[in-house]
Amino acid sequence: MEKVLLNNKYNNHMKKRVIAYLQTHWDREWYREKEEFNLRLLEVFDEVLEELKKGNAPCFYFDGQTSALIDYLKFRPEKIELIKKLIEEKKLFIGPFFVSADAFLVNLRCLIKNLEKGITYSKNLGCNDFIGYLPDIFGHSRGVFEVLDKFNIKNAIIWRGTGAIKSDIKVRNINTTRLVEGYFIDLLHQNISAQNLAQQLESFLDKIAKYSQNVLLLPLGGDHLAIIKNATEKIKQVNKHLKNYEIELSSPFGYFSSVDFSKVKTYEGEFLDNSQNNILGGVFSSRIYQKVHNTTLMHKISRIIEPLNYFLGLNYGQNIDYAYELILKNHAHDSIYGCSTDKVHKNVDMRFEKAHEILEGLEKRIVRDFHKNSKKPKYIGVFNLSNYKSTGIVRVISEHKLKNSQIIRKTKGFSDAILYDINQVPVTEDILTLYEQIVEIDEQKPISFKTHETKKPVKLSFTGENYIENPYLKLSVKDGKIDILNKVQNTFYEDFLIITDTKDKGDSYNYAPGSNPEILKPYKTKVVENGQIRSVLRIFYKDLIVDVILDNKNKFFEFDVKINNKKKNHKLQAVFKLKNPVCETYAQDSLGIIKRKCDPNYSLFENQPAIHPKELKTNSFPMLNFVYAQGIGILGEGINEYEIYKNELRIALLRSSGIISNPKCPSRSIPAGPPILTPDLQCIGLHKLRFGLCFTSKKEKMFKFSETFLNTQCAFVLDKKINEKMFFENRKNCIFYGINDSNQGIFYNVKNNTIDFVALAKE
Repeated sequence: MEKVLLNNKYNNHMKKRVIAYLQTHWDREWYREKEEFNLRLLEVFDEVLEELKKGNAPCFYFDGQTSALIDYLKFRPEKIELIKKLIEEKKLFIGPFFVSADAFLVNLRCLIKNLEKGITYSKNLGCNDFIGYLPDIFGHSRGVFEVLDKFNIKNAIIWRGTGAIKSDIKVRNINTTRLVEGYFIDLLHQNISAQNLAQQLESFLDKIAKYSQNVLLLPLGGDHLAIIKNATEKIKQVNKHLKNYEIELSSPFGYFSSVDFSKVKTYEGEFLDNSQNNILGGVFSSRIYQKVHNTTLMHKISRIIEPLNYFLGLNYGQNIDYAYELILKNHAHDSIYGCSTDKVHKNVDMRFEKAHEILEGLEKRIVRDFHKNSKKPKYIGVFNLSNYKSTGIVRVISEHKLKNSQIIRKTKGFSDAILYDINQVPVTEDILTLYEQIVEIDEQKPISFKTHETKKPVKLSFTGENYIENPYLKLSVKDGKIDILNKVQNTFYEDFLIITDTKDKGDSYNYAPGSNPEILKPYKTKVVENGQIRSVLRIFYKDLIVDVILDNKNKFFEFDVKINNKKKNHKLQAVFKLKNPVCETYAQDSLGIIKRKCDPNYSLFENQPAIHPKELKTNSFPMLNFVYAQGIGILGEGINEYEIYKNELRIALLRSSGIISNPKCPSRSIPAGPPILTPDLQCIGLHKLRFGLCFTSKKEKMFKFSETFLNTQCAFVLDKKINEKMFFENRKNCIFYGINDSNQGIFYNVKNNTIDFVALAKE
């Protein structure tokens, strides 16, 4: 990489070398809506191109994500040749990501897709130099570093969550530099003298030097900021007044080529230490309703629709890619974090709804094309895309009542045979009753298709006035308490599950408890279903209903929750009271299972308020789909936050606040954004979500429970048998995570905590 030197004074060994780079951090939408930021983007990037064209700056680093450039070129298509020229001359650097996504809230396939889209777009414009640039992500998951390594991107820049470690480290196989003082450095944007700038920079660089080697890295820019005008000349004048440093205006690539990473410390990859800077952990429980939608869509597209499109040799790749793009746009960190304006989040909802419509339509067409038509269905066809044998119970929707089925819901609508027939137009007379029903079938191998006959069930799940049980589990409600019996291990948990409500004085970024938790007591129970295949016990709380579901074969409880939220500024949690204090947990992250040490005696409430400029540490952590401790597993669908206190494992069901950034937040001492009111963030109204409870002595079995809970199957009715298909044999100690853009299987190696891309045969 060719460096731009502003002078040749490095013979003076008293001065440390500082490599500075020009940049802007671009939030697609945040405290303003997308279209307003687009207008600002045109003004900002017009100036960037003009300064580069005039030679007033050596180069510009465009935030490591391509979505902003894509947006820019929608309105400035005539600039594309100039942009290609600047990229070719290594004056403009773009990519490798499509958006700056949070790796704790997105699954591995979406992380990979994000990088695939960004790299493909960047290379089409001639850019082949990439850094994993993640300076504003609120902490870092191991998965992103593993994905960078798979794409042979060997350098990364991070900031939040690292604590007071050296600036140059290795994370897994990635040479990584943390921005000691962050990416937001706008000193040179200010209209003050070079001497004054040098004085301020001197003390600022002293702080960076404390953690750095002989070379320092200095980003120049910030959120939505224009490029520094006449930057080369401005740095030249500042250098005249610096006593201990010499600034060289270059790029991050110049820094990585100048630093020795051969003897630095290596880290595994998770960074959630907020001792040096805010990681704003409340975003994992803000607007949970959107996180639920995100999880269901990610699972469906990556584990069902995309694999079926590949294995069946279909031609829906462009439709799938469009659905991914809608989902990925919502993964931009302020969007999925839930910390933007209400208008922004209405657009988030809209994109999720569009993706949902695409995936629903694709699933129906995949099924239609696979078996043509079923006028008198006798069989059940099942695509089991799970890594594990199916349990033998599936759910189907049909206008036909199936033999040996248990009907769980009736709706009105059009049959699939009419709705997805391009030779017919549904009319009013075609609306009929649709039956959502569950049936028992034989077990089925992983990653396969099989035709089944429905089996006559033997009832093994039962519910009474205040209990529900099957051969493996029992839940009882007595005197306002919920007891659980693990029949397999003959272990009884008294008063095991409680629902709590706590006042919240925080904001979209940070939870700040304003009281001790109030325990909500169930006041009534009711038998909702007592069928041949499954049973449902309903537990009533004030403004809250919990349906406990057990079928004949599942070894976990499913809890369907309906919250009619009427309160503001509070947090609802499901609390599981374990036998012992919780000192460690195992949670699913974007890579696999991560072990975390916990301090069970720490209380956020008792340590408030935070002292300037700190953010209080918490005992809350992110999870993707499950958390495990002391033989107990909690499953979630869009429930991405758990908390530890003493012997309690708490999961967030709803968090209600009404402001992006509360200037008086007790758990964070400095603002994290503007104090814009966000009434929708209060989550007033009806919300539905699910969580599960299981027991296992092996944490790796949580993957199986999770895949069953999230339903990694596609079942439908058939009028004739179709030959069984095995799509591929499972690899030992590996979990299939989906198909990448190169039509390779994505596998997580459980033992090695790594991912592999493996070529798969296709029938």
